[in-house]
Amino acid sequence: MNTALLIAHRGNTKNFPENTFEAFKSAFDLGADGIECDVHLDDKQNVIIVHNYTFDRTQTYLTLEELIKTFSHRGRLEIEIKSFDPVCIEKISNLITQYNLSDYNLTSSILPLLPNIKAIIPTATTGMIFRSNLLEDWMTPDVVLLFLKGYLSLTKCNILHLDQDKYTPEIVEELHNQGYKLHSHLKTADKSLLNQARELGIDECTFDDVEILKL
Repeated sequence: MNTALLIAHRGNTKNFPENTFEAFKSAFDLGADGIECDVHLDDKQNVIIVHNYTFDRTQTYLTLEELIKTFSHRGRLEIEIKSFDPVCIEKISNLITQYNLSDYNLTSSILPLLPNIKAIIPTATTGMIFRSNLLEDWMTPDVVLLFLKGYLSLTKCNILHLDQDKYTPEIVEELHNQGYKLHSHLKTADKSLLNQARELGIDECTFDDVEILKL
């Protein structure tokens, strides 16, 4: 059975505010393989860690540089780019080079942004967050697979982020054969869902509840 990487979504949000130093530290301390964070550009062009698109610009946030300096040696850093500005990618590229960052993924649900990541950082491992509403009820399994492969090719991504209930053994086998990694999200500490991810062969899972690390 495959052992999926377990990545804390915005850190240990069960016990600490999301996307904070304390949340990330706690997640690693509890045994997470990595942490996921959301990044934007602030008004001074710093890459900051905050989820909301309309974040409070008067507030001080943890910076990506601080995160890398403190936690990059502890495991995977999954960095979701929520800024529409390609300058954000350039800033991230500079940090990757400056700190010789190796164990990281750059992800986004802003699909037109994704090819820009590979253009600016050709060596980056990139993840496409694919919204399930793009898969319509009329689509047969072969059409679903065609869409997934087509979007991955056009966005130049290496990892598919997809709701777990949309994966089938056929999708997993075909995309693995094509060299892609597969990612799902676990909203609850449900052993059956974790086992399902492992049985399907999903490579990595973000999770919301750190209790899943005890399963």
